Amino acid sequence: MTNLPAEINTVQERSLQYITFTVGEELFGVNIMCVEEIITPRAVTAIPRTPDYFLGIINLRGEVISIIDMRTRFGIPQRKNTSDSRVVVIHSNGLKLGMLVDKISSIVTLDGSASQASSRMTAKGRQKYISGSFKLSDESILLLLAQEQIVNEEDFQIHQEIHDSQELVTVEAQKKEKVKEINLVGFSLSGEQYTIESHSVEEIIVLPEITVIPEMEGFVEGIFHLRESVIPVIRLTEHMGLAGQEITEDNPVIIIKISGLKIGLIVDKITEVFLIGEDEVLPPPINLNQKQTEQLKGVIKLQREEDNFIVMLLKLEKLFSPDEETMLRELGAAEEAEEFEGMEKEEEVAILEFSLAEERYAIPLVEANEIIPVREIVPVPKAPPFIRGVINLRGDVISIVDLPLLVGQQGYQFTEQTKILVVNPGNEVAGLIVEKMLGIRKVLLSSFDKPSDLLRQQGNIFIEGIGKVDETGEIVVLMDIATTLAQAQGEEEYNDLESVKSELEQLEFDDQRAQQLLPPSI
Repeated sequence: MTNLPAEINTVQERSLQYITFTVGEELFGVNIMCVEEIITPRAVTAIPRTPDYFLGIINLRGEVISIIDMRTRFGIPQRKNTSDSRVVVIHSNGLKLGMLVDKISSIVTLDGSASQASSRMTAKGRQKYISGSFKLSDESILLLLAQEQIVNEEDFQIHQEIHDSQELVTVEAQKKEKVKEINLVGFSLSGEQYTIESHSVEEIIVLPEITVIPEMEGFVEGIFHLRESVIPVIRLTEHMGLAGQEITEDNPVIIIKISGLKIGLIVDKITEVFLIGEDEVLPPPINLNQKQTEQLKGVIKLQREEDNFIVMLLKLEKLFSPDEETMLRELGAAEEAEEFEGMEKEEEVAILEFSLAEERYAIPLVEANEIIPVREIVPVPKAPPFIRGVINLRGDVISIVDLPLLVGQQGYQFTEQTKILVVNPGNEVAGLIVEKMLGIRKVLLSSFDKPSDLLRQQGNIFIEGIGKVDETGEIVVLMDIATTLAQAQGEEEYNDLESVKSELEQLEFDDQRAQQLLPPSI
């Protein structure tokens, strides 16, 4: 492969994770790298002469944090806090801010290059707070928050004056030796509060489609596939002997990793993500039995607004007995062995993805020579309708195929994102006009379903397979380049086009020869 530009090579590294939450009826997301923790609302100290969206300040483990009401900031009517209300603590322009939101939704992974401008999606008064948008489904649009725009410069000055003037942090607290902090993910089970350390959490997803395994332990719901991994799913209430609620499609699943084994834990609800000092973890109560004591690292006393409650910190390495862990490990291994029995392990193949008419297409990377900016295209008389013309690429004349026209985009106009993808699926080199490059990623070709005869041809593009992007669920069409090029050029017109190309190449050669024979200039 040659001359793949750096901007394309790095796209695959631009996948970002977002904490998503709702404010009113809209779904927002903030880059997880900007989020420090998520807490339940607590009592605030109001500050005079501050903007209406400033609720006040709180003392969060010795730090003064300003709390912003996102409903007021976005011009949404007020309502009382509910059990789902949360404060998302973020870093913004060097400061820590708490955003009061209606509900935390989930953590999603998105391709940063696929986000769209927000102007068409967002009410006019909120556009400056939104950096882009992402279509999660036909019914769901995620608005990406521009956290640096939430507070303007004058408000920063107010915040700094508040920070400098308040004496919430005493001299004794400032002198106190800094205690190591641990990051926790909290969740509820049968009305009780539990938490685990976040470094063991791979991701949090909604309940997927589960394959039930006959004659399994009662707490094992089954298995599901996640990016080529077979993951056992555990009903945590059942395993811990609690009276669990009926499981629905809204139940979150926490994917944890213990000793290299991935396990999905079904919980009732994710409550918060928070930081505490190690010295805040207290020993387990003495009235617990031996098994309960072994499964707990300790308990944590939390105060949220007017409520005080206890959160139990689980010791994941003791959550399952050796026999149970062996059974879970064998369950995943057996399923993988059955799935690939009699087959050599399939290797991942790199594909190059691009968009046409807001759809996602791909070709195997080995069929791509290079990606170049659009340049002058010379029209060719009597060329097939899908051939824009030809270009001179370092002395080679190659035909340019109008892919937008092949998928029904009449009169497509070039933009700054339009590229020419030079391919070589066999003996012929051609340039494909694509509307936008999306990036390179590795896939298992077996994950693409073979199209039926009815779906073999989409417009004038021939399809090799149909797959999905794991993170977003978007459909990806794997193109059959060789057949598509033959369709675009037509067998009868192909010889005419080749003869024109030969004439252009001969003219190019004659011109170069003439330049060599000219006497050097004096």
